[in-house]
Amino acid sequence: MADPAAPNDSDAAEEDDECEGVAYMFDAAAATERRSLALAHGAVYYYCLADDDAATTHHISGHSAWPAALTLARRVAECWTPVNSVLELGCGCGIVGLTCASLGCPRVAFSDRDGGALDLARRGVAANGFGGCTFDRRAWGLPSEERFELVVGSDLIYDPGVVAPLITTAATSLAPGGRFVLAQSFALGDASSKALDEACGAHKLALEVVEEAGEARVWEMTAR
Repeated sequence: MADPAAPNDSDAAEEDDECEGVAYMFDAAAATERRSLALAHGAVYYYCLADDDAATTHHISGHSAWPAALTLARRVAECWTPVNSVLELGCGCGIVGLTCASLGCPRVAFSDRDGGALDLARRGVAANGFGGCTFDRRAWGLPSEERFELVVGSDLIYDPGVVAPLITTAATSLAPGGRFVLAQSFALGDASSKALDEACGAHKLALEVVEEAGEARVWEMTAR
């Protein structure tokens, strides 16, 4: 059912120098709807754009349910190893983080530069009745103060220039023995692939492709 209303406490209205210039990504007039992702252990509810037409919603693309997020959520559920903390970078609708919470993770942090995306993640948490979740509007490139056993992200690399700051944030967010799992529903290209290899090397992360069939490719990065 369509749900055009946005919460009154939108993070999109917050002043945040680190995220200055990205407020345009939030469109309060865009209709959203609640959907469900069927997993073996039960359904996970999430909010996303009701209109999936990229031609009309490209300016708020982070509010769509992209194939990589759905692929990664299913993989996380199928290969779940219990952890006590998860960070979803560039969370968008928060589908992967919501899946982790549904699997019993007691601490899930949703992070995105787009306050409107964080609103969707917050509504998803409420719809599922989860606790232990936080919402952080932040940019990539700065070291993280908190460490997580699992860091996840989907369709985060859209330009070679975002790779180094993304990996810096992901690597410094990992607890000892932690993993960063990244899914992409579109090809990286040579420049982005090279940047990913170089960034992982700089942060001493072992990079492995763990899934490449279906709608997305999935990488796993762990400390060497």
